[in-house]
Amino acid sequence: MPKLKLRAKDQVTIDKITEAYEKTEIVQRQRQLTAGRWDFVVFGDAEKNQTVFREGFAEQAVIKRAPIYIASLAQSGLTNVNGIPIEEFVEEDVPEKYQGLEIVQVDPLRPLTVIKKDTYSGKKGADKICKEYEATNIAIIRSPHESDWMISVMKYLNECDQNFPDPIQQIFSGRTGSSPYKLN
Repeated sequence: MPKLKLRAKDQVTIDKITEAYEKTEIVQRQRQLTAGRWDFVVFGDAEKNQTVFREGFAEQAVIKRAPIYIASLAQSGLTNVNGIPIEEFVEEDVPEKYQGLEIVQVDPLRPLTVIKKDTYSGKKGADKICKEYEATNIAIIRSPHESDWMISVMKYLNECDQNFPDPIQQIFSGRTGSSPYKLN
């Protein structure tokens, strides 16, 4: 199973991450997945009766067109090893409350890219977003708050990995299923 482990600066941040993860709602999944790319629109409430949404994608990191799989950046239990700063994983728009967060383990490596960010005013923002994107091949994700957007996207990616496991990841983790290939 793909894994994501984060290291936060304090327990308050861990609690915020856990709450955001649990309260995320997947409104619509992509109807057709494209190999190595997951398109999403994620939205959440903001101050002053506004709804902020971001359209973007997570794309499998590659080197010379070969997917990058990271089994682990650190062994489980080690606490003095540096991880990937969240600012390198999310190309832009890292909320202040999550700055300093480190990714200690990630598999597969899929940086998040935001290509559009906008705000709707009024109570009907969520309805407008759902209506605008419902006919497209894109995941629609409701975040508990707009600043939790990246945690909500990570939850969606984790659900995709559980429902549509990658054969290479299964080989690395030792669960080969019907695959004739095994790693020694």
